[in-house]
Amino acid sequence: MPRTALFSHLQHLVALARFGRQHGLRDPAAIRAAARAASGDPSRREALSALAATLAATALPLGTSGCNKGRRIAIVGGGVAGVHCAYRLNQGELACTLFEAEDRLGGRMFTGRDQFLDGQICELGGELIDTNHATLWQLSEELGIALDDRQGGAYADLEVETFWVDGALVSAETLLDQLIEVVDDIQADYDAAESDDDAYAALDVESLTDWLERRIPRAQYAELHVVLDVAYRGEYGLENDEQSALNLIYLLGLSTDAFYIFGDSDERYHTHLGNDTFVTEMAATLPEGTVALSHRLTRAEGDGPYQLTFDTPDGEVTETFDKVVFALPYSVLRTLDIADLTLTDEKRQIVMELGYGTNAKVMAGFSRPVWREDHGASGTATADLPFQQSWDSSLGQAGDSAILTNFLGGDQGVASGEGTAEGWIEQEVLPGLDLVFPGTADAFTGTAVRMHWPTVASALGSYTCYRPGQWTWWSLEGEQEGDLHFCGEHTSPDFQGWMEGAAESGARVAEEIFADLGEPVPEAMRGLSRLRRAMPPIGRDGRNALRSLRERREILQAWAALHGRG
Repeated sequence: MPRTALFSHLQHLVALARFGRQHGLRDPAAIRAAARAASGDPSRREALSALAATLAATALPLGTSGCNKGRRIAIVGGGVAGVHCAYRLNQGELACTLFEAEDRLGGRMFTGRDQFLDGQICELGGELIDTNHATLWQLSEELGIALDDRQGGAYADLEVETFWVDGALVSAETLLDQLIEVVDDIQADYDAAESDDDAYAALDVESLTDWLERRIPRAQYAELHVVLDVAYRGEYGLENDEQSALNLIYLLGLSTDAFYIFGDSDERYHTHLGNDTFVTEMAATLPEGTVALSHRLTRAEGDGPYQLTFDTPDGEVTETFDKVVFALPYSVLRTLDIADLTLTDEKRQIVMELGYGTNAKVMAGFSRPVWREDHGASGTATADLPFQQSWDSSLGQAGDSAILTNFLGGDQGVASGEGTAEGWIEQEVLPGLDLVFPGTADAFTGTAVRMHWPTVASALGSYTCYRPGQWTWWSLEGEQEGDLHFCGEHTSPDFQGWMEGAAESGARVAEEIFADLGEPVPEAMRGLSRLRRAMPPIGRDGRNALRSLRERREILQAWAALHGRG
């Protein structure tokens, strides 16, 4: 699934291009009209309804006895994955202790408040929610958390995406024209990776930089090449020569059904009171003494039971647990003393080497949304300029002022940590942004807020990014090993890099623990359990495992339709 609003739109254009090739259409308007008609095919909707009915009827296993309730359970990491795991265990009357290195819960769900005009808030970490993010929607209903629609009402007619290449605006139609020329090559590589082990391995180890020059050479497709080059720095967070070509091939080669052109990732919702509301509301239900803040894990050892050593305000503390849930990024886990922790060689390699992006966010305040009022644009922009990408974080919020988020990846993500946030906006962002949306610089209020995830000690990166050769680990990151469990966005097969992936994985681990201890799944999470059990199994062969992605997307779309969001 695409992680940024920009890439969601690019995936949409690729799907349109493929649809046009399949139906012999070249005119962009004709392609859009035909695809929209096909997406509303009643037979397609009926198939989704049937699948939704199957989801609702999926049986759940019954628990056995509660004789193992006395086992000590530790959760290390207080982001949404760890907190959600603790929340579900508590619903099942299983006690646990949740350790968090920082003095707050939330991890990379972190809302900035009291910084901007009109009481507007910004997200320092994960920001947007899709219609098919089943876990977050379930939690929003359970906890009474309101979600705002960023694409409805007055915002429906805004230009979705603005592209700037080589000193000029580039239309979506120009990109679509070029995609029509190359989409068969993208699909050919996707099909080869799906059907041939050697092709899969070769594409996995090929860098994205080399693949782009081979398949979409800049000399021939200048605008498309540049947009994809910039997009992938944000989408996965590393420079493209540090990324596997499969990062692009699997994301852009998956949408073959016209239905998904208008029904897949939309990123249209945001939590009204801030995304970290999910964490604070779940944590408020936990028994007193469950959460231990400012407990930084320094060493983990054993093969069950496990000894965990923490650096705390009162000094070093070592405790023993029967089950341990690692709900922290592998970028952090690998910096700890885990030499005497029993792991398979494969798991240890994944922990030590899994790639992480260097994305950073710098939010700037404006007296008014110039991009909307003067240019009819949403504020979402991609440019071959130092600011790389932007979007409007104030859509749906009250007030006449606005917040624009500058989203950076790769070397620029690292560089944005130097100096002040205000200096970055004034020197690196406004000169380019004023070219794309003239008048923006004059509306800057002088207020800016930065979150530099590469240097946050409890994160050491933004989110997972497969380096060349690492797609072979897809879906293996979260495999249980004995009484060690693993959750976080990096362990989610369907939503890696998303808040949904982190939240979903916390529920998955809670379900693993219930199963191990012979306990039934709590009533409140049975809908999520049915969804998980309806998913096709994922094998340990990376290439063959990925064949399940289309079917898994079908099921997620059916879930959205079942709940009135399709």
